[in-house]
Amino acid sequence: MSSDAPSKLVPVFSALFLLAGCGGGGGGDGLDSQEPGLSGTITIESGTRVDSDTADDSRLNEAISNNSFSTAQLVPSTGIVGGYLSATSGIYPGSGEFIFEYVIDEQDTFRADLVAGSTIAVQVFRDSDFQAPAITLTVDQGGALDSASGAGYTPLMVSAPADGAAEISLSTAGGSAFRYVLSISTTGVTNFQSSHYSQPEFVPDEAIVLMSPGEQGRLGPQGLAGTFSASPAKPLGQGAWLVRRDPVGVVASQSSSSSGGLQEQTLLWIADLKSEPGVQVAEPNYIYRAQADRDLSSLQWNLPLISLPLAWQAAPARGNSIGVAVMDTGLFTSTPQTYGEWHFDLDANVVPFNSDRILDYVSAGVDIDPQFNDPLGYDNNPADPGDGKPQSSNFHGTHVAGIVAALANGEGVNGVAPDVTLWPVRVLGRDGAGTLDDLVAAMNWAATNPGIDVINLSLGGVGPSTVLEAAINRADSNGKLVIAAAGNQGTDELTYPAAFELVIGVGAVDAGKVRASYSNFGGSVDLVAPGGDATRDANLDGNADLVISTWGVDDGGEFVRSYAGLQGTSMAAPHVAGVYALMKSANSETVTPANFRAWLANGLLTESIGSSIEYGAGLMNALKSVDVALDGSVNTIVLSSPSAIEFDLARFSSDLEFTVYPDGESVVVDGVTFKTDLIALDPALTAGDSLPGSLTVSVLEENVVEGQTYATTIEIDYSAGGDSGTIEIPVSIDLRALADERDAGRHYVLLVSTDESRETIEQRVVTARDGSYSFSFDDIEPGEYFLVAGTDMDNNGFICESGEACAEYPVNGLPETIVIGQERVTGVTLSTSFRRPTIASMGLPRIGFEGYRLKKTGNTAGEPVRALETKR
Repeated sequence: MSSDAPSKLVPVFSALFLLAGCGGGGGGDGLDSQEPGLSGTITIESGTRVDSDTADDSRLNEAISNNSFSTAQLVPSTGIVGGYLSATSGIYPGSGEFIFEYVIDEQDTFRADLVAGSTIAVQVFRDSDFQAPAITLTVDQGGALDSASGAGYTPLMVSAPADGAAEISLSTAGGSAFRYVLSISTTGVTNFQSSHYSQPEFVPDEAIVLMSPGEQGRLGPQGLAGTFSASPAKPLGQGAWLVRRDPVGVVASQSSSSSGGLQEQTLLWIADLKSEPGVQVAEPNYIYRAQADRDLSSLQWNLPLISLPLAWQAAPARGNSIGVAVMDTGLFTSTPQTYGEWHFDLDANVVPFNSDRILDYVSAGVDIDPQFNDPLGYDNNPADPGDGKPQSSNFHGTHVAGIVAALANGEGVNGVAPDVTLWPVRVLGRDGAGTLDDLVAAMNWAATNPGIDVINLSLGGVGPSTVLEAAINRADSNGKLVIAAAGNQGTDELTYPAAFELVIGVGAVDAGKVRASYSNFGGSVDLVAPGGDATRDANLDGNADLVISTWGVDDGGEFVRSYAGLQGTSMAAPHVAGVYALMKSANSETVTPANFRAWLANGLLTESIGSSIEYGAGLMNALKSVDVALDGSVNTIVLSSPSAIEFDLARFSSDLEFTVYPDGESVVVDGVTFKTDLIALDPALTAGDSLPGSLTVSVLEENVVEGQTYATTIEIDYSAGGDSGTIEIPVSIDLRALADERDAGRHYVLLVSTDESRETIEQRVVTARDGSYSFSFDDIEPGEYFLVAGTDMDNNGFICESGEACAEYPVNGLPETIVIGQERVTGVTLSTSFRRPTIASMGLPRIGFEGYRLKKTGNTAGEPVRALETKR
């Protein structure tokens, strides 16, 4: 192959001729069992379908149009669909002597039977050479419409207006070829998840290690360094340590795009650390960033949106004696060399100076404080040193602090809780970025500080940390509520720390109480608050919906107090922190983190404004929250996860978990009802039993018939102390979708070399039959290979990219070699899906993976010849 062949992070290798490929054949291969080779099956995730007119279909003249309502493609009422669209046609850049073409396909239309409130979401993926497409997603039920449009940077989401047949269309009017993953889920059942591997930022050559309890006091910094062959370790408290393999490089190397090799080496090193004796946890030193964007505004529409003026009347203490820690970039001061002289809207509320107290936890690697002398960068001055740039993320912490704690003195802006004690804790440095080790150290300090009642974290990243979660849980157990921004990616990809169980994750809305275009949804969102949206003027006041708060300017060499309007979930989170401070000051004994979660689960703190997937429990309402705090009563409530269960021919059992609010309350079952001829519970529940933490729901297969649908509701009456309630879990059983309807698209099955080149040695092409794929490799050279398979819907020569279906042996995200010897290997099973596993399920991130290159050769026309393929 010529050197200008398409290359991503998959190495270029020589062109080889293909063996004749087998189609989606049946079970046995009828070959001599002693002949070297490999055969097996690829199963397909339930509810999976593929667009019927992809570019790969068009290449083979097998595309079946679904471009209009009259040709709409039938899809399940819940499930996931992979597809392709393009407003233009052409040849992929860098194709070289081989032609990889994309074709025009401006609309895909699907038909499904939906229930009211069903959520349809789409994620778009494109090659980096192409501009973002303009896309529109619409659901139409006989003229009842819901539609969303965007530029393809963030997912789009719409909801079914009613029960019944629906036409779902996705169209594009600009840009070039792209892949998409469309998901359909009913209310209470979240089927859509990220269709790409999370790419968290982390510091190369560093790891956070938590030692087992027996080892925590035995080894010091030098001892740990010797054990791990690392530089001297830095203690973070509670048995956690920062260890360095080598001197840390410059901050620029933290980008995965510029240091993929170093990051991969770091992950391999951390994997080795996990196996060291005495190591309980080893994880990357993740980087967390401020979650905001900058603009200017002059209106505080955000306060009346959450009924704040009335809440002040109900709770005149307005946060007095309550400590709020804002862990962020620090605080604006006109004299950053010394402690004090803070922004005058905040100065009176800032905790007094104490020389023995560390409030700046930013390490030297990302520190820009001109006064740090300690090699770790820690000191007692949380002043934001600025960076001299007119547009930057510095003073982000000042803006967040102002939303919580700005004085209500008739000047400047008002904070949600204007009489609180403000604890500015600096954990973010250069460019609004901070590292896990610093955040853990700060959290471990705050967890035992009696002066702090609530901790605001307007920061986040996609890297989950067991050590950080343990520190947060310790703070929670000590009576400190932790609140975090849900993230600004506009996706359901989990953002941490917001997605941790005991953290209150906050999404953002505009002035019209509509989810901001950037605000994440799903598992990171417990409720929403004003975060603003610069693209909207929902209250029609002539100004963009931005949140105005305190700011600073230092680009002229002088530190000048200022104000700015920002948007972001960073702005939403401190609204909730401030409301909690109002509640705590109104009733300090009853208002605790556990009771706050109980009230939130009961719907007592929020205004319902839409789907729980987008808005969690709803919009924070300060007046309702203060009234609940003053009342002081806490009713026990039990919630189930999932809140609804769906069964089909591929799934006949489901685990059901229960969460009790407040934490630790004992719950007794008073009665249980459901159709006992349809489902069974294990353990079975009877009156007088204690409610278990979880149970399994199973379909009684002998009592149901294929081709039919069934429904029931599990109703569990319970009591806890003087409270009682009922848990209702709708259960649906749909046996109409035959297994052979599952289809993830034409799959290219590859045997890939195990060296760094990842060269495709052998290739077959298969299509789905009876809901799965069968593949066979014959007369294979003995050796070790990676076995992978996937679609190439956009016909760019790569499989397993984001947005393509992918199967890796033995499981996705954790490929292992398969050994082919002199005897044939049979019965190998893989599973394909358009989804990608989470970091938590893999143990470590998968950095820089962009798929596997198809094996190909050229014919006289210069077109790629891949294999003999069966018709669908």
